[in-house]
Amino acid sequence: MNLSGVWDWSFFWDGFDFFLRAVSPFVMIIVAIIAAGLLIYTIIKAVKASRG
Repeated sequence: MNLSGVWDWSFFWDGFDFFLRAVSPFVMIIVAIIAAGLLIYTIIKAVKASRG
């Protein structure tokens, strides 16, 4: 059974590419916030450990 004509893969990948280009800046903002939070948490944890 040949299903190559059922899906328009060019259209699918163009839509997927558009979605990734539209969403990626927001994902990077979330990743940057999480990374900054982990960095601050690590610094606070190291300072507390050095004092006690």
